[in-house]
Amino acid sequence: MRFLKPETLSVILFAGAIEISLFEILNVSINNYDLLRYPFGLTQELPPVFWIGDFLCAFAIIIPILQYQKFDKKLYNKIVPASLVFLIFNSFFLFYFINPVFVLARDELGHSSEVFLLLARHSTLMNPGLYQAYYPFGFIYGAISFLFSPLSPTTYFIFYGPFIFPLIQLITGYAFLRLFLKSPFSELGFLVMIIASMPFYVAEWSPQLMSYNLLMPAFLLIGLIIKNGGSRLLPLLVVITGLTGLTDIGTFGSSVTALIGMIAFYRKIGNFNWKYVGYSSLLTASIYIYWVFFNPLAQGAQGGADLLLGRLVTLLESIFIPEATKNLVLPSSHLASTFIPSSPYHFYSVISKLIDGGIFLASGIASFILLLKSRKTNKFLWMAFAVGLSLIAMQSALGLANNISNVLTRMIPQAMVFFTVIIIVYLQQKKLLFKIAPFFLILLIPLAILGYAMIATSEHSPEAAFMGGELLGRYGVSSDPTYEFYVTVYCYEGHEIPTQGKISGVNFGGPYIETLSIYFNGPNLSGYDTYYNGIIENDTVFFNSGEMLAGTLLINFNK
Repeated sequence: MRFLKPETLSVILFAGAIEISLFEILNVSINNYDLLRYPFGLTQELPPVFWIGDFLCAFAIIIPILQYQKFDKKLYNKIVPASLVFLIFNSFFLFYFINPVFVLARDELGHSSEVFLLLARHSTLMNPGLYQAYYPFGFIYGAISFLFSPLSPTTYFIFYGPFIFPLIQLITGYAFLRLFLKSPFSELGFLVMIIASMPFYVAEWSPQLMSYNLLMPAFLLIGLIIKNGGSRLLPLLVVITGLTGLTDIGTFGSSVTALIGMIAFYRKIGNFNWKYVGYSSLLTASIYIYWVFFNPLAQGAQGGADLLLGRLVTLLESIFIPEATKNLVLPSSHLASTFIPSSPYHFYSVISKLIDGGIFLASGIASFILLLKSRKTNKFLWMAFAVGLSLIAMQSALGLANNISNVLTRMIPQAMVFFTVIIIVYLQQKKLLFKIAPFFLILLIPLAILGYAMIATSEHSPEAAFMGGELLGRYGVSSDPTYEFYVTVYCYEGHEIPTQGKISGVNFGGPYIETLSIYFNGPNLSGYDTYYNGIIENDTVFFNSGEMLAGTLLINFNK
């Protein structure tokens, strides 16, 4: 390869990655996960050609970065962005096309169904008890974006939304890195962030995904204000912060935490314009008053905030005043089962995410400590470290009081935005960047894909099960592979459901349900076998697609 110029080699690698991906889309097929044979799920079932394609794409990015001084700058500005976007596709979304397993379809469609309830009822307040009653803006955002798209519900929420919305977040993260890092370091930082955050970014349509689409621009505005002294952007930052509260209380907490961290360091940088601070304070007070007293849309979100604060107080009382709480039931009481689940397959998913995120966060904290020890920190690095560490502390508190698993899916990618700057600056100053980064990436790529793919094992829908769920939805039956998505879609579209109210108490079985049982409960199938035999012996089986069957004791044909 010595006779090849870096430009030629990079183009060849990128073209090869595209060719291999096309080959996979046309030839690779995985009907369902066989966890008993492949305990690492999709990661283990993927053919070697997938890994070859992914590494070719990664090296198509690394070579121009390593050879930046000699590399043609016009080609660099084309090949590196194209390769980065393709790496995101190849690592996240190729799974949707290379096989009939619809990755992350179940949870995604469960959330998406509420969008069609909103479109049918025209109000989030008419749907009490649902996500949209507590995080209304996320669903309004999703509904409006769907209405402006020319796509069908399935195409939009299974394929388009999960790719485009995370891409917006990642590009915003890259824009943040560009404020503090120049080429090629910003591109290398972006590559590290893409791979390291893979198991944590929400690659599905959900209210959390929508909240990230507000939170990441807020981070970018913080960077602009800190870096360029843009006081006039403060009111816009406050507006975005207020909107995140309507989307998700955890995201609102993150935006407020980041805002406080930014203000703490802002005066040290200079250009502190009190006029815009005054405008922002007035705007903050106005948003809060409107939020609490006048806007019915926000009542659910406000209720969620009150509930969460109450849980935090209860948690603190249990720590410092044990006799004050009698029946404390918080997610923090289930730490062992959350991080060490009984099923080995579920454990592989959790531990791979913990190792991936732990390596990254530990690297960020260690890099800052070493920079501090050598007295090579600056005000921007202090800001990045303070905000990143504050986000970790805040989301950890929320997780202990509300949802432990959300710590993994929210805290780590948020902190990564800021810690990536610290890691790259440290390696750059120690002249270790181009020696360590390739090995760091080689380690993270399979680990990140393992974390993401094992999550997919619990949320997948094989084609036969997925199409069965769509068919059952036409008859008003919600199913495991698609939840109530198609029931709400057909209602929204005005179709009459012929058996609405006639079929209830449905039980599902078959290879697809067996895979879910193995993932969550482990390889002992005695419980599932008893359940399945009960369906065959006692229920009326009215549907069987091969991957999934449905049976019930309750079919009322007199209605």
